[in-house]
Amino acid sequence: MIGLPLDVTIPKLKGIRSRYCTRWGEGPAAVLGMSLVRLGICRSNDWSGSAVDFVERGFRRFCSKNRAADVKKVLVGDLRITDSLFELTEQERNQIEGGREGMTSHLYLVGDYEAAASIPIGATLAHLEAEHVLLPAAFYLVFVTNLYKWMRVYDYVDAQEHAEMWIEDLSDEELEASIYRRVDVEIPACIKRHSKTLRYRRARNLLREIQPHTGVARELIRHALEMDAHGQGHEHAWPGQITEKDVPGIETWLSDAEYSRPGCLITWYENDAINACFDEEAQHMGENGPCQPNVALPIQLDQPTRKLDEQVQGVFDHAGAMLRSLASAAKVVEVIRELYDEYLREHRLQPGLPVEPGTAHVRDE
Repeated sequence: MIGLPLDVTIPKLKGIRSRYCTRWGEGPAAVLGMSLVRLGICRSNDWSGSAVDFVERGFRRFCSKNRAADVKKVLVGDLRITDSLFELTEQERNQIEGGREGMTSHLYLVGDYEAAASIPIGATLAHLEAEHVLLPAAFYLVFVTNLYKWMRVYDYVDAQEHAEMWIEDLSDEELEASIYRRVDVEIPACIKRHSKTLRYRRARNLLREIQPHTGVARELIRHALEMDAHGQGHEHAWPGQITEKDVPGIETWLSDAEYSRPGCLITWYENDAINACFDEEAQHMGENGPCQPNVALPIQLDQPTRKLDEQVQGVFDHAGAMLRSLASAAKVVEVIRELYDEYLREHRLQPGLPVEPGTAHVRDE
């Protein structure tokens, strides 16, 4: 039998906060928040009763000011302030907090990527080569070098290393049919000829000196040089650069952690040998331990006010440069994808090629 319906009253809670934080989170946030006020990053009207929310509001506004919205159009990841270098389950966090005798002495600016953005650059290199014989190699070097300041980049160099590791165990017949042999074969001549001799400063000067005829080439060069300008004076803040003196126990954690996940995948064309090697590696990423974040900068809270403010300013300067440089990178990637889509449309018109797009040409956005 089904009983009669009962009246249910849902109380309306007015003036009750929707989120609460533990004292372990409020204490460090309060110290950081006071520093952010002194530096002009947080404002008095950001206060809503929680130090964590206070810092979050200032940090969100800072990220928005530095073009985070443009970055999100292409890259999938996050930049956050946290008290741990790696993600914790609720049980792990409770165990850590239960064993603490006081407030944590460190916070971290952590940058990581949930997926590798697809950048099929082959059609773009062909377009640039029509402008100048050295332009593809110069553009590639400046573009990838500046991406590498903020993330792990997976490109043909990583694919070569992966192929060399596995190719030794193959027979001649297996090698002939293997994807690994194609890694070197597929490298465009415009890259292969100059990649080992062209240096960064020369490549950057070439981008400044060459006057392209097409608006697309000019746009690519402009955004690549913007990436370089925003990243001037900054190096990749790998977790491995944090010392035991800065953060006790960091070496033990790093020894148990795996290498960072790539923030982008640069291929010549979708489903080429680079893509195949990446797919093989991606299947095993994180199997033997947590992956290190791509960016990690510590903030030591228990130090004199002046030194704390200097360190916080340096961390936020790095974050701002990262976001602005990656925003320009996102513009480059959008143009690269447009050129690749144009390449697909042109080649589908040729005999023997499918008119309708197949799964090989579908990418995750």
